[in-house]
Amino acid sequence: MRIRQMKTDQRVPVHFALTAEISADNIRSMNETGRKTFFWYRVYLSILTVLYAAVAVLGVVLIVVRPEAKHYEQAEILLIGSLYAVLGTIFFIAFAIALFLPPKPYNWIVGIVLICIGMTSCCFLPICIPLLIYWFKPETQMFFGRNK
Repeated sequence: MRIRQMKTDQRVPVHFALTAEISADNIRSMNETGRKTFFWYRVYLSILTVLYAAVAVLGVVLIVVRPEAKHYEQAEILLIGSLYAVLGTIFFIAFAIALFLPPKPYNWIVGIVLICIGMTSCCFLPICIPLLIYWFKPETQMFFGRNK
């Protein structure tokens, strides 16, 4: 094995020196599993961003219109509308910001949190469980720059 002289006067094998020069962008472009997982993660974020925007709009409609209901008083409708508007807006902002985050190590953590939020609804379990399984694969973690 050939040895290459480093500036710090340390000897490093040539194959190590070559692999150390591979950038994070090159690893991302070569990592098919991570790239596909990140694509489906963004599709998931897009769906939930639209859903939470609709919840926020529904809350505003309930506050402004205050429809007559047999089983609810006007104060209850105002409270429900306020909750929908506030929570819908908070989750809309969180999912919309995450939609545009780059594949960095901190975004991997954000992804776990947002996928787990989606798992609170049984309707999204068929989407979230496979996404979470692929999220923990070493290839996906490497795509996000998380080296073990």
